[in-house]
Amino acid sequence: MPTIAAAGFSAALISLSLVVVGAAAQVSAHHQARVAADVAAVAAAAAHSRGEDGCAVARQVAGRNGASMSGCGVSGADVTVTVAVRGREVTSTAGPV
Repeated sequence: MPTIAAAGFSAALISLSLVVVGAAAQVSAHHQARVAADVAAVAAAAAHSRGEDGCAVARQVAGRNGASMSGCGVSGADVTVTVAVRGREVTSTAGPV
């Protein structure tokens, strides 16, 4: 009987570990997406202020940060960038100070 209880405890512990690892991966993806979106938006706003294509710059910067850009828009001097990392999507806006 103790063997069955130990097997049940082990299965429960493994299941809990998998849930924790999955949640940590999602938090990590969100943080990576947030950083990529922020950096891409700032780079895009700087490029846009110089007369360059801010969205093209944002796409390059997002890619270098492990993200894929799913949206970009320019409104006046502000640039809004949306990126995704492992299914987590984040939007960031930057413009002149």
